[in-house]
Amino acid sequence: MSEITSPKTPSRKVHIETWGCQMNMADSERMLALLAQQHYALAASAEEADLVLLNTCHIREKARHKVVSRLGVLRELKATKGLTIAVAGCVAQAEGARLLKEVPEIDVLFGPGKIDELPRLLDQHLQTGKSCMAVGFKRADKPATSPADLAISASPALSGKGEVSRFVNIQQGCNNYCTFCVVPFTRGREVSRHPEEILAECRSLVEAGARELTVLGQNVNSYGADLAEAGVLPTSGAGPFVDLLQAVAQLPGLERLRFTTSNPQSFTQALADLFQNQPKLGRYLHLPVQSGNDRVLTRMKRKVTVAEYRERIAWLRAAVPDVAISTDLIVGFPGETEAEFEDTLSLVEEVDFSFAYTFKYSPRKNTPAARYEEQLPESVKEDRLARLNALQDRLTIRHNLAEIGQVRPVLFHYESAKAPGFYYGRTEHFRLVRVAADRDLVGQVLPVRINAGNKTALLGELIRDA
Repeated sequence: MSEITSPKTPSRKVHIETWGCQMNMADSERMLALLAQQHYALAASAEEADLVLLNTCHIREKARHKVVSRLGVLRELKATKGLTIAVAGCVAQAEGARLLKEVPEIDVLFGPGKIDELPRLLDQHLQTGKSCMAVGFKRADKPATSPADLAISASPALSGKGEVSRFVNIQQGCNNYCTFCVVPFTRGREVSRHPEEILAECRSLVEAGARELTVLGQNVNSYGADLAEAGVLPTSGAGPFVDLLQAVAQLPGLERLRFTTSNPQSFTQALADLFQNQPKLGRYLHLPVQSGNDRVLTRMKRKVTVAEYRERIAWLRAAVPDVAISTDLIVGFPGETEAEFEDTLSLVEEVDFSFAYTFKYSPRKNTPAARYEEQLPESVKEDRLARLNALQDRLTIRHNLAEIGQVRPVLFHYESAKAPGFYYGRTEHFRLVRVAADRDLVGQVLPVRINAGNKTALLGELIRDA
């Protein structure tokens, strides 16, 4: 953590707790940048803070309960000191006034589409002493930016200076309405940031020490479709997303560029070709498929067939033959038969994923799938998840053991807090590597010989003459 760079001495401190996805992590960084302009400093704990900000996630079951439980702890802290409590993120958007009514100790509440209103809400609360709320979404028909937006996106956050890997949100919301997903209800429809705003933020992060950037969106491949439709960006060529990646990749000092999450329906041949032509993209892509059966995909409203998914994989492997591919998979979706689940197992083995994020289906409030008949018993879902994980573990271990003897360029991210002298980084294939060293490796890309591996990481040694 670093001190803010401001000519004025900070007079207030903020402690932020971030739950959930990478987009929430990037949102938290934007909140901290806004607060830096308001002369806040970072507090290591809620006990040291004047403002505690909870940036919440609604994607998991019982998310609301966890937020209310944490607020109960903060309520007691607030009673003993002059603490301001703010709740942001997807739970704030989904619950809104209901949460304020249940927990009146909340001073400020705002959704992901209202982050820029944080300073105004805080000022309003400090002036009136009343709870303030801003929920709702950015307008998809108003995707323009302003000089003020550019200034904020380029300003330093309270933390993050010198961090090697950083996240940048390039798009909010989702237009797909998959039947199991709450995102369209908590983040709204797709709204893209202007590329100049994104480039300003990326440039600022690299100048502050970032060597790897990951650009984020709920359906990142469709970035810029709204801007093109509004006439802000051209509609020809490889497309706005490919153009953006090419522009970011040109930043001096940037070693690696990644993106997530990719919906296969909007993954293009031009994007696959970019992996061949732009080495900063590395040799890894996360491409969620969710199921290996077309009927299940249709009920999920995924808008892609298994054959189309295979086609995208073929594009990638034609561009980068040794590309590492990961995915998301849901088992036990309502009505999924044993044969349909086995189709998923077959696809996993066929594609030969390097690793996967696997989940058993659980209903989410307000989603169509929660109302489907044929909800499967927990025992069936647990059995299928165990079988899927056993298969994927076997594939992951085989991939990692095949790395033994290889020399890979590794971007080092951090030194182990528990075991000083051990450094962790990632290869171009996004595999985690641990190396012992007697000098600081953080931020460097160095050749490493892989000597051993297991399911979670590779063990290596530096090539000494590098």
